[in-house]
Amino acid sequence: MKHLILILTLSLCFSINAQEKKVKSNAFLRVYNLEGKKIAKGKLVSTDESHLQLKRKKKLITIPLDSIGSIKTKRSFGNNILVGSSIGAGTIILLSIGSGESPVEGYTGIGTLLFAGVGAGFGAITSIGKNPRIFEIHADKVKWEAFRKLLNVVSD
Repeated sequence: MKHLILILTLSLCFSINAQEKKVKSNAFLRVYNLEGKKIAKGKLVSTDESHLQLKRKKKLITIPLDSIGSIKTKRSFGNNILVGSSIGAGTIILLSIGSGESPVEGYTGIGTLLFAGVGAGFGAITSIGKNPRIFEIHADKVKWEAFRKLLNVVSD
């Protein structure tokens, strides 16, 4: 019986290595072109001398250096507001369903709007302390190498 359990455990461990590898860095980046328009966003996968690779929704995005104008870290200000308002509205809707009241009757609609506003306020407050960093690259190899060295220090 011991051998059977050992073989079963070892065979289950082999499938762990077949899973998709986790990204080493958890940095969320927004990449803008030379004209200042956002061209990509996602989690950092890798960089080399001439490319930046991001992952978004399990899809890899490769951006050449000559099209990178600037890179901003962290998510935008509106993301925290959206998440906060969704949590506030969702909480009231779940509480009203749990109490047996329909979401379209009674005070549920007013409560949903009120708590969505309160959640958005909390999201705005938390956005103040985010301090995203902006790296101006402008397709310059020297600035790109400085950015890559900074990423290596941060991710290690």
